[in-house]
Amino acid sequence: MNIIYLALERLDVGVAVTLQFLGPLALALIGSRRLMDVLWAILAWTGVFLFANPWGGGGLSLAGTIFALVSGASMAIYVVLNKRAGARTSDGSYLTYAVAWAAVLSLPTGVWEGGAALLEPWVLAAGLGVALLSAAIPYTLDMAALRRLPPRTVAVLESLEPAVAGLAAVVVLGEILTAVQWVAIACVVAASIGAVSTPKKEAKR
Repeated sequence: MNIIYLALERLDVGVAVTLQFLGPLALALIGSRRLMDVLWAILAWTGVFLFANPWGGGGLSLAGTIFALVSGASMAIYVVLNKRAGARTSDGSYLTYAVAWAAVLSLPTGVWEGGAALLEPWVLAAGLGVALLSAAIPYTLDMAALRRLPPRTVAVLESLEPAVAGLAAVVVLGEILTAVQWVAIACVVAASIGAVSTPKKEAKR
């Protein structure tokens, strides 16, 4: 999934995120069994598409596009595998193994790039913070959500990320969103609410 960073080097953030979220949104469409579920997924995709501001002009880098699509496919696979892992264990051991294995795989690259600087206390502290905020905590919450929600619902909810990023840009960076982008946020939020509320209504019957 982190291949998205390679895409961000070659594409605008909005375009890269839109292409990335085609993965989980495709999963939402594939996992839908009712017309209403399909409509929620389409509405979410429309919001993400509008949020990217496709009318801004400029061509797409082929390499960047491929990286973003691969990242999106990886996100879809992650949702499915995390669902299965959560069903097999409740103690988070699979998640621990996965994060530890990812650390082992990335260690050679880190040593090659950073060398002895990786042993400095502030670097280790920063690394711990990044590990908690980018992997341990969000993956644990994902697993908890997937125990309670179907993968298609989680896939639609994942589309909130571009909208949250846009709102954070307004608050933190002082960026001004266009009217189209606000419409996009409304579409994504509506789709996410609908995706969550629909299973609840089915459960009452």
